[in-house]
Amino acid sequence: MPDTDNPPLDTRPGRQSAARRRRYARSASAPPLTSLTPPKWEMLGYLAELRFLSLPQLARLCCPSGREDLSERAARRHLRALFDAGMVDALPVSRAALAPPEAGNGASLLYGSAPNVYAPTREGLRALVRSGRSGEDVLKAPLPSYGPRNGLFLAHELLVRDVRVWLEGCARAQGHSVERWEDGEAAAIPLGNGRVVRPDAWFAYRMGKVVLVGLVEADRGTERGDRRWGEKLDAYALLFSGEELREATGYVNARVLVVCPDERRRDGLADLVEREAAPELVGRFWLAERDVLNSVCLRSPVWRHACSAALSPLIRH
Repeated sequence: MPDTDNPPLDTRPGRQSAARRRRYARSASAPPLTSLTPPKWEMLGYLAELRFLSLPQLARLCCPSGREDLSERAARRHLRALFDAGMVDALPVSRAALAPPEAGNGASLLYGSAPNVYAPTREGLRALVRSGRSGEDVLKAPLPSYGPRNGLFLAHELLVRDVRVWLEGCARAQGHSVERWEDGEAAAIPLGNGRVVRPDAWFAYRMGKVVLVGLVEADRGTERGDRRWGEKLDAYALLFSGEELREATGYVNARVLVVCPDERRRDGLADLVEREAAPELVGRFWLAERDVLNSVCLRSPVWRHACSAALSPLIRH
């Protein structure tokens, strides 16, 4: 009887003796990583800041190419070396955890793999500190602990990071810069009297002398009812009526950028904002489908202003 405990072999010519890599096991035969190339340092830097990113996100950030497959292939090589050297971990995430809402609830979600999601290890963070690329503060934050039991919110967090990846791509293509980015608890803005507005992230994006401040809402369309959005509108009304925005961001104006899974959800939320928010607040909301994040242009007419059914560019100059 054949020994079924052995891993399957690669049957490509010349590769018959090479066993298939286990996804979450480091290779004992990998050569030592004696020095890091610029893309590897860049990957570690983004992971130190954002705490985890998917393979496609790291490919767009650190290995940009006109062809997505070549970009991801290059990123995979760098990440495999970092993984084998113990500088990054691959989070054990199921395909179902990252499936879009429209994927349904079929048996297909039980099989196949989700894109790899990477997080820095303590060794990777210490390497950044030793090289002078990061300060000691990167060692203080807890490492991500997502896994099969608690991966439900990971898809939402990756959508937030998609916005950051999009901004970096726009900045690279147009000679701009992402001046500041805060997400998670660091993005929360106190409003006084115990109240807080909690965008998923906020950023300052510099275009020469002009700065766009955006408050990010990543909406996957998984919530039922309007209560949560009603609470958010109340909190944003308070934010824009006081000095808290300037105190938090350094700027007095900002837009609320809502990223939605599809056109139907975008239009539904735009109608909700127009119906429920005060007129002076409605004009601050801009909504777009997630696919918009695949481009690197802020001037494409793909954003819906909450007070208009027409699509407009996010910036016009």
